[in-house]
Amino acid sequence: MNLETKLQQILNDTVASGEECGCQLVVYRHGELLYDLSAGYTDASRKQKIDSQTLFPVFSVGKGVVTTLMHILAEHGILSYDDPVTKYWPEYGCNGKENTTIRDVLSHRAGLFTMPPELTLAERFDWATVSATLAAAVPEDTVGGKHHYHAYTYGVLTGIIAERAAGKPFEELLKENILEPLQIDTLFFGLPPEKFVNLAKIDGTIFSDVRIEYNEPNVLSGLNPSSNGCMNAGAIARLYASLIGSGADGVRLLRDDTIENATRLCRLPDEPLNFESWDKFGLGYALCGPRKNIGRMFGHGGAAGSEGFADKESGYAVGFTKNRLNTTHPVHPTRNAVSCTLGLPERIW
Repeated sequence: MNLETKLQQILNDTVASGEECGCQLVVYRHGELLYDLSAGYTDASRKQKIDSQTLFPVFSVGKGVVTTLMHILAEHGILSYDDPVTKYWPEYGCNGKENTTIRDVLSHRAGLFTMPPELTLAERFDWATVSATLAAAVPEDTVGGKHHYHAYTYGVLTGIIAERAAGKPFEELLKENILEPLQIDTLFFGLPPEKFVNLAKIDGTIFSDVRIEYNEPNVLSGLNPSSNGCMNAGAIARLYASLIGSGADGVRLLRDDTIENATRLCRLPDEPLNFESWDKFGLGYALCGPRKNIGRMFGHGGAAGSEGFADKESGYAVGFTKNRLNTTHPVHPTRNAVSCTLGLPERIW
């Protein structure tokens, strides 16, 4: 049985067992597409099958996309990591946030790690409202101090900085700097109405009493790159393929020195590090390499188990999407089986 057949069998078996509803797996190596696989269904009814073009809500996987955009702007000289946020976003400079740098934001040290509770669900995905609220907010911890994962605020903070620094809307920056160079048309923050027909829904049947907000149109059509991106595995894998080696089919988005800088662990000397935890970050990217070379593998996972990453050593770039919520998160047996088959370390994120 060849490698492609083994990987497809993993997807088929996990769907047949009920562990997963639908999933996609796309693998590049040394910049070339090796496998584009899918199995399963678009929702819990198991009536409509997915294909390689089906879009999935990918939660925090989108953070890796906006992180890449920030590093592109830094390479182009549009912003610098140690610039104060107020250089581009003056109204942010209040209530103890005056000295926040872009580096603080990228390394999850901005101190605004919780979405302000006064915001409604709809307001959390309204760009203008959430941006103004964060600009006026009081930090929850010392700016530039210990790391706190900015689960719902990271994408807004980075996105607004990108907009202000470049003088263009976030969607335009994404298109010009990532989507067009890589010829990607299956990656969205703010899903257009006509694309909902091609969207897989989150299968939350294992949590029957939980509201699945990320199936709701007002959430997915809004804008918050922290969590409401919709894309397929092909777009994710192609993005990460463009960050290592010769790029994706020869298209390289970031230089080696930029990637090396972005994948160094950001941690204070007195800050404990649990290598068994997913919470290990460079400048925006989550780091998932082995203990002796933690920055070897980098990317980002998402709440339902989707992920994207690149491995500098092996040359693999992987995109994986899935739509069933699992009680084992952030451990996902399907991902682990794929990793074992590819000869890669397992990831917990």
